[in-house]
Formats: sequence, C-alpha cells, structure tokens
Amino acid sequence: MDDPVIDEAQKEATEEKSEEKPALKRKLADLAGSIDWSVVVLIAVIAAYTALFVTLSLHRYLNYRHSGLDIAIFDQAIWKLSRFSGPSSTIRGMSLFGDHMAPILFLLVPVYWLGGNASALLVIQTVALAAGAVPVYLLARDKLESRWIPVALASAYLLFPAMQHFNLFDFHPEALAVCFLLFAFLAIDRGRNAWFIVLCAAAAFCKEDMALAVAVLGILVYFKYNRKVGGAVAAGSAVYFLASILVLIPAFAPAGYQYGGRLTHFGDSTFDAVKNMIVHPVHTVNVLATRENLRYLFDLFIPVGFLCFLAPEYLIPAVPALLVNLISDFQPQHTIFYQYTAAIIPFIFIALVFSLKRIKSWLRGAVHPSLVMSSLVMVILACSVAGNFYFSPSPFSEEWNALRYSSDAHTRALAAATGKIPDDASVSSQVYILPHLSKRGDLYMFPHPFIDYVDEEYLEELDGDELKFMFPGGVHKRFTDKDGLERYPVPEVDYIIIDRSIDSWPLTADQYQELVDRLLKSGEFTTILDDKGILILEKRKRASADSTVAFRISGGGADADYEGHRRTRELERSGGPQ
Repeated sequence: MDDPVIDEAQKEATEEKSEEKPALKRKLADLAGSIDWSVVVLIAVIAAYTALFVTLSLHRYLNYRHSGLDIAIFDQAIWKLSRFSGPSSTIRGMSLFGDHMAPILFLLVPVYWLGGNASALLVIQTVALAAGAVPVYLLARDKLESRWIPVALASAYLLFPAMQHFNLFDFHPEALAVCFLLFAFLAIDRGRNAWFIVLCAAAAFCKEDMALAVAVLGILVYFKYNRKVGGAVAAGSAVYFLASILVLIPAFAPAGYQYGGRLTHFGDSTFDAVKNMIVHPVHTVNVLATRENLRYLFDLFIPVGFLCFLAPEYLIPAVPALLVNLISDFQPQHTIFYQYTAAIIPFIFIALVFSLKRIKSWLRGAVHPSLVMSSLVMVILACSVAGNFYFSPSPFSEEWNALRYSSDAHTRALAAATGKIPDDASVSSQVYILPHLSKRGDLYMFPHPFIDYVDEEYLEELDGDELKFMFPGGVHKRFTDKDGLERYPVPEVDYIIIDRSIDSWPLTADQYQELVDRLLKSGEFTTILDDKGILILEKRKRASADSTVAFRISGGGADADYEGHRRTRELERSGGPQ
C-alpha cells in the first residue's frame, strides 16, 4: 500500500528539480551572454599561432635546420652578459654592441640566470610576435566600433607571410620591437602618453635602426596627436640613432658602423648615400625601379590587398626601413624572408586599420554600409590566406616541406657528436652547428680562425666584406724561418666539428676540402670522430704554448710540397706564456 506522505515528498522533489533546470539554463545563458566571444576567438587564434610557431621554431633548431649564425651570436652574447662579462661575440670577432646597438638584450639576461638558452630565445621571439595581434585587435576595435572585424584583422596579422618568415629565421631582438611599436601606437591613440614614451624607448633599444622608425613615428604623433610628446620622442630617437652610429657603435668597434657599406649604389657611407640620392634623382629611380623591388613590394602588400595605402600617412614611419631595403646592395633586404621587415610590419597594420576607418566614414549614409565593410574584410582575409599559401613558410603554404623541420639519423648523429665536446672547450664549427655550442667563451664559425691555412690566392679574390665575415678580425701571422719554411701559428682552438655531408659554405667546395686536408695532415689535431660525414678533431696536448705548422715554399707558391710540422720551444726561453 502506497504511503501518501512519501508520495507527496517525491512529488515536491520532482517539482523542485523541474524548477531548477530552467534556472540553471538561464544562468548559463546569462554567462554566455556576458562573454565577449570575439575575445575568446582572438585568444584561441593567438594561442594556435604561438603553439604552431614555437613547435616549428624549436623543431628547426633542435634538428639542425636553422641557418644558425644569428641565433648563435645572440645566445653567446646574452650568456656572457648573464655571467657579468661583456656582450662580446667571438663568432663576430667583436662586442655585440659594435655590430648593433641593442641594449634591450639586458632584459633577457634573467632568462639565462634561470637556465635560458637558444630555445628560450626562439620561444620569446614567437610570443612577442604573436602578442602583436592584441594591439592590432584593440586599435581596430576602438576605430571601427566592431567586435568581429578586429578579430579578422588580428588574424590577417598572424597570417602575414613576412612576419612568419621573420619568426622562423633564427632570433633577432627586432621581434620585440614589432610588439613594442604596435603597443606604443595603441597607447598614444588612447592618450597614454607615458606608456607611449616607454614603449618607444623599448623599441629603439632593440636595434639602432628601429630608433629611426621611432623618430618618424614621433613626427607623425606630433602632427596627429600630441605636439609635446611627439616632438620629444622624435628628437630623442633621432639623437639616439645618430649617437648610436657615430659614437656608441664606433666605441665598441673602432672600424665604425659597418652597415652603411650596403648602400654602395650611392656612396661609401650613409651620409654620402643620402646626399647622392637627392643630388642624382635619375640614378635613384633606376636603382629603385627594378623587377626585384617590384616583387618585394608585391609580397609585402598583397596580403592586405594594398588597402593600407588608403591611409598613407600612417605608413610614413615605415619609409626609412623600406627605402633602405629597396636601395641596399645586400640581396636579402629585397625579400620578405628575413628580419629586415621588422620596422615595416607594424605600420602596415596600423595603416590598414585607419584605411578601413576612412572607408567607413565614406560610407555614411550609404545603403548597407555594414555589408560593404564585411565584404572588404572578407577581401583582406582572402588576400591574407592566398598570401600565406603562396609566400609563407607555414604548413598551409604551397612550398611547405616537412623535411625542413624533421629529425633523421644524421641529425641524431650530429646531436650525439656535439655532446662529446666539453662545455669549457674552444670550438670552431660549421655555421648551423654553432647555436648548439654557443654557451661557451670561445666559439668560431669554421673556417675561422684558420685563415693561414687557406690559399692566399683565394683570399685575394674575396672582397673586404666577405673576408671580414669569414675571418672577423683575422690577420695573417705567417713568417719564414731560416730553412725557407713558411710557418703558420696554430690557432688556440680545442675542437673542430664539421659536417662534410652538406654545403661547404662559406668556403667553396675545393677550398673547404683543402682546408680539411691540411688540418688533418698538420699533426696538430687528432680525429676523435669520423662518422656519417661528421668529423670532430681534437687539438693534441703539447708541452709548449708555441706551435706552428709549416709549408715549404716552391716557386712562390704556397703549398706545393705540404708537410705537417710542429715546433716546440721551451717555455723558459720565451719567458713563459704571454
């Protein structure tokens, strides 16, 4: 027999549950309504980009697929700073601040106190570039009064081929400047003058030429936003730029600022180049109007449908870097594949936002203006996707090749080989192996420092820049003894590691093989590994700090009758090591 009391209780419980369900649904609906889903999508897009490009960057590095040179230079210099030593680079043969003025590197020192390395630099670079999507989104949201168009523009920024190539090409502090410049513009647009000044200073400290972009940005701010703040930033950045190339860099490198030499179409120095560009306009046009430059401009601007030119004043801060790239005689500056677009990328997207704002103002009173704006954004996204497919290094591109990021038996053998070299040893290695050995005091890019082992005829064929690049600070130390032997002092390198299975760059194949043969025959090094084309040579132990290799001179030639020779001299005769 049913208990009426129990039945009543069950009935009440059922009614309470049925009332709770609509209440829960309402709460979930309210919560969903309070969430800005455009922000959620933005975060998801940034996270996806970061995860993808951190993975690609680390795979290239860990599998010896990077070019290796620049990241090794910065890794060694920052590691030395973290040990309270000067930011010198034995790879470059100078203080890093004699190459580029980049005091922002001091901010990365704490990362190395926590065990940072080249991998950490690659992660930081990717995070910094990905973070640039945030100010693009916020600026677009402020100017276009839309939630979803800003997400599309931030996505276009992350799809931008030049930015992705920059992301995957070693490490460069200019990556931080891209983020700083975008946030700096957002700050001045929102009236945050102090933040604008701080972020502009941070961008200028990333590299001396970024100060030039900041100076022109200051001029733009002077006319568009705040005369006092813009004038101060423009003047301060211009002074810092001039001080960097005329005073600071020469103080660390007596040869002076070396990159003005890339403007040889117009003169031997930066100031001659500027003067001659103005004095000889026909020549300037001839240098600028080339098929290579046209392709460069196309690759830069087609991913945004060239729409950024509808607000050209916001592109002005990019003009110095763009102009230098167009007139440079250094071919990589005429492509989007390297770091030379760093001072251009931020202003392309700032100009793009203001171009859409301008179009929106033109559409006031028109029929279906929102439909027109949506269509334009779809065109931008279509151009971004197409540009990414044809020009980018991403997995979605036409040129994607997974082998550039993969491991194989050879790369695993290389990893095992580099593990055999003691951490405190001085090393000369091929370029792409450098970043795996760069946390040490003395590291050289092979064939440096073996300048005296290379044919003089070959060296004479190199121009000055090539010679300085291959043998930074390298000078001959040859002398002829009483027996007619030309002696070559043996460089103080403990280990040489090379991979004979790949390109011999920067030497020609013949010179590379001759140099390796001479090292093997010299008697100064012993082979500790020769496997799968990987060769590790270890310097023999000796009692003297003085050692030479000799070549018999025959008919003025340098090596007609090669013989390895080592001369030992008693330490007491020379007064001991100097």
